[in-house]
Amino acid sequence: MKTENVSINNQNYILHLQYQDNEKLRLEFNRLTKKVWNFDFENYYQSGFWDDSCILYSLFDGDTIVSHITISLFKSNIDGKPKNFIQLGTVMTDESYQKKGLSRFLMEKFLHDFKGKHDGIFLFANETVLDFYPKFGFTPTKEFEAFQAIENLDLSIPHKKRKLELDEDNDLKLFEELVEQSVSNTMFPTKNKSITFFYCYANPEMGYKNSIYFLETLNCAVIIEIQDKTLHIVEVFSPEQVNLNHVIAAFDGIPFDEVVLGFSPKQNDFQYRLWKDDDVQLFVTPELLLVFEKYQIIVPLLSHT
Repeated sequence: MKTENVSINNQNYILHLQYQDNEKLRLEFNRLTKKVWNFDFENYYQSGFWDDSCILYSLFDGDTIVSHITISLFKSNIDGKPKNFIQLGTVMTDESYQKKGLSRFLMEKFLHDFKGKHDGIFLFANETVLDFYPKFGFTPTKEFEAFQAIENLDLSIPHKKRKLELDEDNDLKLFEELVEQSVSNTMFPTKNKSITFFYCYANPEMGYKNSIYFLETLNCAVIIEIQDKTLHIVEVFSPEQVNLNHVIAAFDGIPFDEVVLGFSPKQNDFQYRLWKDDDVQLFVTPELLLVFEKYQIIVPLLSHT
């Protein structure tokens, strides 16, 4: 935990960083998060999977949190070269403290602290702040989702599956090992065990805890969703790269007409189409803009913050 007294436009505030172990401050952070975003981080903290890759930057007025950003760190690999990426999320300022330069201060502080320590930054912004992030060098960019009609896939080698019950110690341990040991099946890896368990374990309301399957013959865990006869393969965790057709074949007992991936596969037998979340726009720094313009890719859905 780090604490610093700061003055912004002649008003005094307290800047707290990495303070999640301080219960009083954490619960105040949860209060504002719940108010603004309708969820909180308490189950995440209590799960034990919150690590140093998730960093809180918050301004307090006395005991009251007034503005915040969350920094998430990712290990990646692009064109065979290791990369360190950062995502900004949970950006919020209390209504009564808006238009006082607090978000700008936090952005400038973060960018200063991480200067020269990353290979690119990305974030998702809603329509109310689309003019804000370009002031800091961020550019909106397009994403493309990978998909394929079922008739164009080879599903001739079915694999048995079983649902993982993460409330069972053995299944939780198995899933954790697969996440830790996983190699990338995507062209834009965003490896972060902590965020994976935020979605898949700590917060069942996020929808993924009850959608995790183990394919023993492929030694992989698969997270899926079914919507309107579309099979969504959200993510695959395996110590070795797997043939995604074999993964899909494990779910052939479920009626679906199309498969959509929540990541951009290295496997080249998928089609691509422009994808846009109606609620948010992806912004990236110049280093990542080159990557997104060169490849038809998407930020893995399980990495959004």
